[in-house]
Amino acid sequence: MDLNLATLSAMVRETLTRPREAAERLLAMNVPDDARWLGFVIVVVLSVLLGQVSVLLMGEGGFPGGMLFMAMFQTMILLGMVVAVQGVGRVFGGTGSFPDTLLLIAWLQFVMLVFQVAQLVALVIIPPLFGMIAVVALVVFIWMLTQFIMALHGFTQPMKVFVGIIFSFFGAAFLMAIALAILGVGAGV
Repeated sequence: MDLNLATLSAMVRETLTRPREAAERLLAMNVPDDARWLGFVIVVVLSVLLGQVSVLLMGEGGFPGGMLFMAMFQTMILLGMVVAVQGVGRVFGGTGSFPDTLLLIAWLQFVMLVFQVAQLVALVIIPPLFGMIAVVALVVFIWMLTQFIMALHGFTQPMKVFVGIIFSFFGAAFLMAIALAILGVGAGV
């Protein structure tokens, strides 16, 4: 596969309009594991850099804890998502593998960078659009994630996948709250 701007643009367009087909096409490419991990790292770096630019544009002065902390946080969140999508899907009879899940989540995050760029542009030109783009991005993300999970695990019922995503999200948030409480984080808040 020739990775150039035209190819990437076409893949992003397909992902935004036909995410399940785009996911199936990505999986059929048999991308080497090293390239999957490299893509994952590149997406984390780009996401953190764009996040830093938006924080600076808002006049906040940078990420609390610095960019290294944010990169580690972003990596943990995305890896947690990979493990959850792969593990929960398998529990419900899915067939997706960890490397395939890694590829799809990295690509999904890359596509979401389009929305981060749109938010940056809005922040400079029309700041009130920033929040609206965030809401649209969340809806599009959940829709694409549902379609990606269906392609990854061979599921055929989008509503069941969507409900699984919502329950998994709240379950993960609940477990994280318990873990933070045990660690004493947020005790004085």
